[in-house]
Amino acid sequence: MVVIPLVDAATMRVCIAVKIPHRLFVLINQILVLLLRSPLHSVCSKSILAIRYTGIKSGRVLTVPARYLREDERLVVLTSRQTKWWPNFMHNAGADVLLVGRWVACEVQATVDRPDLVDPLMREMWARHPADAAYMEVKIHGGEFDAEDFAKARETAVLITITPV
Repeated sequence: MVVIPLVDAATMRVCIAVKIPHRLFVLINQILVLLLRSPLHSVCSKSILAIRYTGIKSGRVLTVPARYLREDERLVVLTSRQTKWWPNFMHNAGADVLLVGRWVACEVQATVDRPDLVDPLMREMWARHPADAAYMEVKIHGGEFDAEDFAKARETAVLITITPV
């Protein structure tokens, strides 16, 4: 487990980001999806959704939770190239998205190599949820992102665009 000290940009308070070990994500993701499906979804559904899709290699139905931002009529998710689920959406695939307690049919598109699009979304996402920066190895000092860390994360970030159909 990696503990990273952060400063919340909105309040300028020091907070601690605990980067959860990768091997625990399987269990945590299952719990998050169960919570999102439950009547208690409002605990996290204002910022976390679940994407249910059929894996292009396995053919299995998979569900992954993700932090999202609302942008007009679409939703955006940021992930790292290190995650394994995003290649399923390189060619605008259909998926069901569990959004605020209900499943919605959506088109999902992954976009890579577009730091110009990713930069403002990373800033907005991490301003709202500063602890999430730790998952892309970005430190925050005095309310500012470490410039070198941010540049590396911007280059490896994957933008996921979700549009209800």
